[in-house]
Amino acid sequence: MPVTPTATELIDAHVHVWDPDRVRYDWLAGTALNRPRLPGDIDDADGAVSRWVFVEADAAPAAALDEARWVAGLDWPGLAAMVVAADLEAPDADERIGRAAGLPLVRGVRHLLQSLPPERLAAPALAKGLAEVARAGLVFDACVRWTQLDALDRLLSDTFDGTVVLDHLGKPPVDAGLRSDAGQAWLAALRRLARHERLVVKLSGLPDEASDAATLRQNGPDLLRAALDVFGAERCMVAGDWPVSTGADGRTTAREWFDLVRDVVGVRDWPRVAAGTARAVYGIRD
Repeated sequence: MPVTPTATELIDAHVHVWDPDRVRYDWLAGTALNRPRLPGDIDDADGAVSRWVFVEADAAPAAALDEARWVAGLDWPGLAAMVVAADLEAPDADERIGRAAGLPLVRGVRHLLQSLPPERLAAPALAKGLAEVARAGLVFDACVRWTQLDALDRLLSDTFDGTVVLDHLGKPPVDAGLRSDAGQAWLAALRRLARHERLVVKLSGLPDEASDAATLRQNGPDLLRAALDVFGAERCMVAGDWPVSTGADGRTTAREWFDLVRDVVGVRDWPRVAAGTARAVYGIRD
């Protein structure tokens, strides 16, 4: 059943906007994404999406707070919450988190983990910064690759009491598929992570992990279903990851992605995954 503007409320829980002329993004250089991506450009699934959660877009470290302030000042009526960048390894991490938390609609923090070597993921400084995020009452968005899931599990020690959102299902091996050795290793690590009761998962990002649209359609549903089985609808939220995974430069449109996820989730659980979990985790109010 296609997503339509009259369907259940749909909150896109992971979207990026940027303007390289205002904020520095080194990773954009030489890519097709290296141009302004503003709220009015977002693929809203033919009008089905009503609200968005902005997630930091890996600005240059010195520009992290500038990015957050710039987004907070945009004319963006549908902006429901913000997950902003903060260097959790910095000696003054608590102050950085505090400055970010003072901005309107900031509900979470992200320190990109996906490129960190194992020793950085295991360092006491990162664990200390993560504790500061929880102390500030903010959510931590964890962006890791599937090979780092066990390192994330160790980072989230049994004493950690904050809320964590696992971005993009932990970036599973989409091309290999669920039944491959890599797919089974991803699933086993996901099950270990599930013991952290305040960890939830974003059903997002698979298009960017797939080599082509056909592979996404073939292997994506199995991976989504596996994550849903592990965490349940109450710990899953859908997101488009525009413009990286969906939109003109992604593997699929936002509408196609949301339809794919909805087909896997089913009508009964769709309202929770489409908006309920995001509202609860990010404190989204009308």
